[in-house]
Amino acid sequence: MHKYAALHPILMHNPCTYAILKNVTTEARNVTDKRTAILEATIRVLRERGLSGLKVEEVARRAEVGKGTVYLYFEHKQDLLKALVEHRTMHFYDDAEAITQLDLPFAERLQKLLERRLAFVDEWRGLWSAVAREADPEDKRAWLTGMHQRYQNILENFVRAGVESGELRRDLNVPLTAATIASLGCSPQLDFPRQDFIANLVEVFMKGVSA
Repeated sequence: MHKYAALHPILMHNPCTYAILKNVTTEARNVTDKRTAILEATIRVLRERGLSGLKVEEVARRAEVGKGTVYLYFEHKQDLLKALVEHRTMHFYDDAEAITQLDLPFAERLQKLLERRLAFVDEWRGLWSAVAREADPEDKRAWLTGMHQRYQNILENFVRAGVESGELRRDLNVPLTAATIASLGCSPQLDFPRQDFIANLVEVFMKGVSA
């Protein structure tokens, strides 16, 4: 059955209604695609040129849209930066949640999670604070806390599942253990081999929490 058929049987027998619905769906997808293209172009420009070198003209060129299209989606540069932080952060959270739900032992999932977390940190190295400050949301603390709460919830579910599976101690404080995992995802200031560093983090952490 076609995906639109389930909405109403008349649709499949009314070419005009069907065409309108199909066009609306296509337009909505195009809007999402353009918005995402602009945000991904923004992070590329930031990596190469820094915040001071971020120009809307260059973002538009990289996203292959007109300058006016950027302003259609983002009224000010602050709006663009705020949306960028939310977009990339939520993308990381989606990945994190998927990793924690893999059919693997807890320690292996933790290692994959930390690898993804450090990749996210690398992506924003030297940019996060400046971009968040320049985005200038009305209540920056509530904005940042609200985003991080989702990561905290993901990690609490991860820890809780580990306790229920018998891999982690039953006496663990779930929220504090989740917060500890969140704090593990910071790059060391010294240049240690990445995989060795992550493996050691996992080993030390698991020694403290394993059942």
